[in-house]
Amino acid sequence: MSYSGWKQLERRHAKRMGGERLWRPDFGESAPDGQTDEDVWDAKYTIHSFAVSVIFDKCYAKYKDYAGCRRFHLVLYAKATRSLGDLVVLRADDYAALVKKAGEHGG
Repeated sequence: MSYSGWKQLERRHAKRMGGERLWRPDFGESAPDGQTDEDVWDAKYTIHSFAVSVIFDKCYAKYKDYAGCRRFHLVLYAKATRSLGDLVVLRADDYAALVKKAGEHGG
């Protein structure tokens, strides 16, 4: 894992969300990576492919012509972790735009 890539991801997402990156002086302390008044997140950075990104990329490539300029998201359900329920995966910029739009409409 690239230390600078991980920190850049945390900073980039905090800026995108209009929030703050949380700094921990003690890495043994458990805390998320960032927050706004409405959201909390943890940022994970990897140079390797992992299941969610591979599935998202394959589905997006398959349907990007159909989607056109509309946002694309992926709904996942993992039987082994069914207690999590359905998960939605979308690009971070699309998520930030949805959060901003909801805030503008009092949501």
